[in-house]
Amino acid sequence: MRKLALVLALACSSHATIAAAQAGGAAEADNSGEIVVTAQKREERLLEVPISISVMSGEDMVQNGINSTVNLSQAAPGIVTVNNGFGFLPVVRGIQSTGTSPGDETNVAIYLDDVSIGTPIAGFFDLADIERIEVLKGPQGTLYGRNATGGAIKIVTKKPSFETSGSVAADYGFHYNELKVTGFVTGGITDQLAGSLSGSYRTSDGFIKGTGPNVGRDFGGADNYVLRGKLLWQPSESFSAVLSGDVWRQQNNSVFISHIKDGINPYPNVPGTVPNRPYENAGSTDPLARLRGFGGSLDLNWDSASGISVRSLTAYRHVAVNSQSDTDRTSIGTGNAVSGSNQISQYQKSFSEELTVSSPADGMLTWLVGGYYYNSKAGNPYFRTYSGDAVRGGTIAANFTNRMRSEVFAGFGEATLNLGESLHVTGGVRYNSEKKTFHWQNLVNLAAAQVDRERTWNSATWRGVVRYDLAEDANVYFSASTGFKSGVYNAYSSLGIPVNPEKITAFELGAKARVSGINLTLAGYAYKYKDIQVSSYTQVGNPPTLQLTLSNAARAKMRGLEFTADGKLGGGFSFAAGLSWEPKAEYEAFTAAQVTVPLTAAELAVAAPGIIQKTVVPFDASGSRTVRTPEVTGNLRLSYEADLWGGEFNGSVNTAYTGAFYWQPGNLSREDPYAIVNFRLSWTKNRVTYSVFGNNVTDAGYRTDYVPNARGDSVKFVQREEFGVGVSFAF
Repeated sequence: MRKLALVLALACSSHATIAAAQAGGAAEADNSGEIVVTAQKREERLLEVPISISVMSGEDMVQNGINSTVNLSQAAPGIVTVNNGFGFLPVVRGIQSTGTSPGDETNVAIYLDDVSIGTPIAGFFDLADIERIEVLKGPQGTLYGRNATGGAIKIVTKKPSFETSGSVAADYGFHYNELKVTGFVTGGITDQLAGSLSGSYRTSDGFIKGTGPNVGRDFGGADNYVLRGKLLWQPSESFSAVLSGDVWRQQNNSVFISHIKDGINPYPNVPGTVPNRPYENAGSTDPLARLRGFGGSLDLNWDSASGISVRSLTAYRHVAVNSQSDTDRTSIGTGNAVSGSNQISQYQKSFSEELTVSSPADGMLTWLVGGYYYNSKAGNPYFRTYSGDAVRGGTIAANFTNRMRSEVFAGFGEATLNLGESLHVTGGVRYNSEKKTFHWQNLVNLAAAQVDRERTWNSATWRGVVRYDLAEDANVYFSASTGFKSGVYNAYSSLGIPVNPEKITAFELGAKARVSGINLTLAGYAYKYKDIQVSSYTQVGNPPTLQLTLSNAARAKMRGLEFTADGKLGGGFSFAAGLSWEPKAEYEAFTAAQVTVPLTAAELAVAAPGIIQKTVVPFDASGSRTVRTPEVTGNLRLSYEADLWGGEFNGSVNTAYTGAFYWQPGNLSREDPYAIVNFRLSWTKNRVTYSVFGNNVTDAGYRTDYVPNARGDSVKFVQREEFGVGVSFAF
């Protein structure tokens, strides 16, 4: 009740999005619904960008219950957001990564104000002071380079303004006592200097209940914050500099493997074991997931009198995680041979510099050229496996440390030839050179040989597009493009064997139009995806033990269609809808898959005591559907605005549907279809907004983590339904 009282005492903004176009771009250029984006590193009408792009403004995200990167699958079709432990691994049109070791990065690049956040452990964070989010689908190898194989997610935050304004807001959810407080203020400091400060804090009870030794406890509650500050110096109309800094934390006792599928007891013959059910944790080791990060950037922009624009973006980011988990997933404690746990520390520090020069946007030939430098240091200071409880007298059974350094140089350029008013031909190329240095050392047996390796990969990617304008607000386009995910070492392994870059060639035929105020897009695509980097286990040594390996083990093909529509319907109603249909997403060749399958009756009869129902086997998954790739995804948002009781009413309902998919190759470990429904109803008067909301109101119980295991698959479910109230004030 103290949290609820705090909510009712706070005032907050109407969550309004800054609509004026700025150097960082704007969600809308005017009140007509015309959308402006920076997907091609310059401001352009979304309608004229020959790329499949889904855009959502910060205001729409608040209205539709999307408050974290984990919820981005609810914003657009063709996206699935899943986890691998503390790694955030988004899937776009079936393109995805599975590796989370230091130095490995997702192949759907995530950018915060045009700065790559790199490592999967930096992908979990609450969304605060958001201007808009752009999801670019398909390889973006020319302008965005490495690790944009499946696309890019651009998160754009608000920019300082010389006009004073601000907001403060609070939401309270009843089911989990969730409190979220946000604030934003901006204004002029001098006639040339403006600043902004924003913050977000979220806390809640856990949604996973303790069983066995954990009765009376809950797990998975949030204790998160984001704090961001910006300074804008604009001495003239032709020059601006934005200095940004942020710090954030995602800290909770989250259980990555909260329970065992179907409540199976993995050690039925061991006294004291407790099987569990969805939303329960029976582990004897206290879970921990503490993610922290900070970063800063300097964004310089200069426009010459001739229309040439120069931009320099310099950035540094640091992220670290400390985690602890119970690996046997039961109530077995220290003193039993099957009890196990682990502790992991991981970090990444990265520096980047990008310099671009671009032509005026209205000439017969428009162009952009640039150079990029990236330097990253990542590693595990320790990766401990315990026999017994990690904090109550367990014995360290294995422990190692590693380091991975990446150094990247790239040059790129893209040009568009405007042949008359209707025909536009674009070509671009990028050359990337990346050196990775790898070190691994056993911390239990210090006499064991250290592993030191170094490898350089050079990659070239290209893009070609033809766009034809049927009318001022209608066009068709055809594009062919390539992308790659960087080569990498598996830092969790002592083998020191690198994998080469995975590569994709994509073709897309699309159409965009604006009809009676409704934005319409249609795109068909075909991908050829090869040298896919696959994580799997293999047996090494004598006696044999399981070793995690990374290899270029598969190639695949994707075929699909996407349709989106959004706009105003009249009578105060507006909508946004999207549908993605991917009938073909299959491995052409994947003969080296390692999967967990049920034991046969004969195998069960002779299985060793304690072994239950499953075993890891080699499997030819060729012809099966790519993992975590539903055939159908879709979303529908419906909003209504009207004058009511002397104020303004705003209501919004958002539904996101994800079709069935598989967690393992070979069409194994199926995830059933699910739909998420969120709503928010608000009433504003005298700049004060009162709201009621519901998230996941249908209580969809889908899984966000799935780890096949011979002793019962480890899974984690999404948080259940939440209903709450909010209050806000804007000035």
